[in-house]
Formats: sequence, structure tokens, C-alpha cells
Amino acid sequence: MNVATPLTAQHYACLYAWLAGLFAREQDETQLAHLQSSETRDWLAMLAQQPTLAPAVNALRQALNALAHRPDARLELAADFAGLFLLSQKRAALPYASCYQGERARFCQSACDEMHRLLSQAGMQLSADFPEPEDHLAIFLELLSHLHFASLTPAEASPAQGEPLRQRTLTLLLTWLPEFDELCRQHDPFGLYAALSQLLLALVRLDAAAGSASEARKDSATPAISL
Repeated sequence: MNVATPLTAQHYACLYAWLAGLFAREQDETQLAHLQSSETRDWLAMLAQQPTLAPAVNALRQALNALAHRPDARLELAADFAGLFLLSQKRAALPYASCYQGERARFCQSACDEMHRLLSQAGMQLSADFPEPEDHLAIFLELLSHLHFASLTPAEASPAQGEPLRQRTLTLLLTWLPEFDELCRQHDPFGLYAALSQLLLALVRLDAAAGSASEARKDSATPAISL
């Protein structure tokens, strides 16, 4: 039986950056063409080799195939984006952690405060080109992409700091991403963003599990102290 090669830090960094762009704003014609390109199909073929990602990849492939036959695809996809992520909370999947902290805490400041701390510790700050609060999904993904890329650069990497930051970011994201994914599936009329959210959730869970397994191996390799 063939065993899939685990995703590398570079894979995660590129995937998080790609997904951040998809959830950050409506897609223009160039971005839409890239989404339907052979390069994207190759990426999906690679991801489909991961058993935990395969169902989500297949769902995304189906949505992309349907998109190719959708009249005025860009305009209709923009309408889907607005309906899901920009309008009322009643039939939407708002991409902010604060929206998933209970009814009495809508847009609560605590998630923004925690993300502000994580961004600061990673040496990052919000861009004026993206006027959203810190708890926006795309900012979580940009932070995770940055941390994975930093781990590849010896001059920037600090395992003692980078890995705990990544795990804290993943843990915070997983407190609300499953509900976000469920709402995307319920309210996305076409299904592309539902498929993307399904892939994102599977990817984040795989990333978190890989980090936990790595830490467990380090702990088991640490010599015991004899008293």
C-alpha cells in the first residue's frame, strides 16, 4: 500500500496564502482563470493523495467543474461571496472569529485582542490594503502562511517561538472554523465556497495533528532525568 508523503511547511505556507486570497475578497477575471487552471488542478491532485483531504478535494473539483459551465461566472461568484461573507448574519457565514463566541458577544473584542497579540509576536501587522479586523479568517491564514514560511528560513526561524505561535493560532482558529464550515455548506447556493471551507477545515486539522505528533516525538526523545 502506498503511503502519501506528508505535506511540507512550504506546502502549508502556499496553501494558506492561496486560501487567504480566496476568502479575503471577490475574485477578478485573472484570479478566476487561475482557479480553473492546470496549475490548480495539479495542486489538487497532489492534495488528493492525503487521505484526510481527499473528500474535500473531490468536492472542490466538482464545484470547479460546475463553475466552468456557469454563465457570468465571475459576477455570480461575486454575488455568492457577498451573500455569504458581507451581508446579514441570518443566512451567512461571516468570516470573523468574534461572530462565533456566543450570541451576547457578537463582534466581541477578545478574539481581536488575541489575534493582535499573535500577529505582534510574529512580527506582523495589518495592511492598510485590507481594512478588516484582526479576527478575519484571511488574517488567520496569512499568519499561518507566514509562520510556515519563516520555519523554512534559518535567519527567521525560531522554533521555540514559531511552533508555539503556530499551535496557538491553529487552536484559536479551530474554536470557530467548524461552525463557519457548517454555515458555508448550509448557505452557499452554488457550493464553491462550501467546498473551499471544507478543504480549509481538513487542512487546518491535518496541520494541527502534524504539529502535535511532532511535539510528541520530541517529548519521547528527551532523556529522562535520573534523581
